[in-house]
Amino acid sequence: MRIKNVIIRPVTLNNGLIGFASITLGDDMALNSIAIYRKFDGNGYRLVYPTKSQMKMKYIFHPLTHQMSKEIEQAIFEECKNVFEKNCNDRYDKTDLRY
Repeated sequence: MRIKNVIIRPVTLNNGLIGFASITLGDDMALNSIAIYRKFDGNGYRLVYPTKSQMKMKYIFHPLTHQMSKEIEQAIFEECKNVFEKNCNDRYDKTDLRY
């Protein structure tokens, strides 16, 4: 499936959480609420897919193959660079964006 659209919604920095991503796969499926966290070392991002909590954490959706995982990461991380670097200026540090 081809990733056609990536939307990043920044949030106020909260325990490493910097935003949420929505993607469109092909023309048939939209995946929302993919959490974007800054990595602990501050270099790059990591994704957390939505879960449903009932005794155990169960993913609502997630990639089943390494290849699909990499494609989603690349698309989202590329858009993160555009969104977060474009919106930075002298008043704010890149790790402390306010939205």
